[in-house]
Amino acid sequence: MMNMTETPIGSGRENRAQRVHIHTPYSGRFHTPGRRQIYTQTPRSRRLVASTRVPEDDTTQVGFQALLKKTWKLYSLSPLYKFQHKDAMLKKYGRSLETAFVQEQSRRGDEGREKCYFSIYKGLKFQNNEPEAIHIQVFETNNKGRTVLNALLICADVDNKPADMPASFTYFPVIMVSGNSVRSTVLLHWLQSHFDCQSSPLMFSANDLRWMLACWSAQAVSAKAHPVLLQYSVPQSCEDISTISCRFDAGFCKELWERMHGLPVEREAMNEQEVNRFVESLEAHLEYTMHIVFSKLRLSEVGTSLAYISSQGKIKLFSSDGLIMVLHLICDIANEKFQEVLGTQTNNS
Repeated sequence: MMNMTETPIGSGRENRAQRVHIHTPYSGRFHTPGRRQIYTQTPRSRRLVASTRVPEDDTTQVGFQALLKKTWKLYSLSPLYKFQHKDAMLKKYGRSLETAFVQEQSRRGDEGREKCYFSIYKGLKFQNNEPEAIHIQVFETNNKGRTVLNALLICADVDNKPADMPASFTYFPVIMVSGNSVRSTVLLHWLQSHFDCQSSPLMFSANDLRWMLACWSAQAVSAKAHPVLLQYSVPQSCEDISTISCRFDAGFCKELWERMHGLPVEREAMNEQEVNRFVESLEAHLEYTMHIVFSKLRLSEVGTSLAYISSQGKIKLFSSDGLIMVLHLICDIANEKFQEVLGTQTNNS
């Protein structure tokens, strides 16, 4: 099982971030340090993405191999102001980010140098009003071109995007980052200062994880599929034990889902009642065999044959076949949280 130790981003706000606060409707409202964020209840149903769904541009990356088998940290993003997909602008963004890394290296007294590239990542656009995904790669030039940071800006088949958003804004609900915390912080601060946006670590509630567990467990599995994982956090009163991890055969979970709710390919949506019934069935089995009331513990990490993900927003992807479904659900949850924050702050203003 992968290491899910949290690496938080620094929360300090730069002068530039303070200055752009007044210029856009999203840069200051998305995540205000110290302000309590109130979320509404999880939707009673969610649209699923069929495995046969074809993106608008069907020139897809072969198997999405660049995204698999590495640990990503997930962040929410508010809309980016005046972000452009033109090749000339993507090259300009790369040079600007290189300058940000040089400034950070000088501040830390390091001698390393990075080369940055922005490119369009095909195969993750499904609707006319969605932007193409953006792949950001950072290489260390004095270490044989070793890749030291990967990031992906995505908006994978998201409904109900922010209403009345001006054309000058580009909405990526999620940025996935794979790299050390220092470089990740530089990248996120650069995005905030150049596009008047705000980033925030994407955390998941136990209910969010239940949706992921149910949606992803229903998918086709191979003979060598990763087992289905349910990890629970134990109260601090229990000494020497912080988590309890339980695993099921992936094929067993898929068969259980089909017996309870039918074939997932025949469905357009999944409702909350079906999610709860599936997860409660797994927990009932665990309680019967282990005599631990898991329904009273907090679900903190789940895993399926498609991906493992933690409540702290770290994810590891295993299958290119189910990658679209995984990214769709993550973007859908991030978009819901963003809309709820906007609504709450609007009502309080």
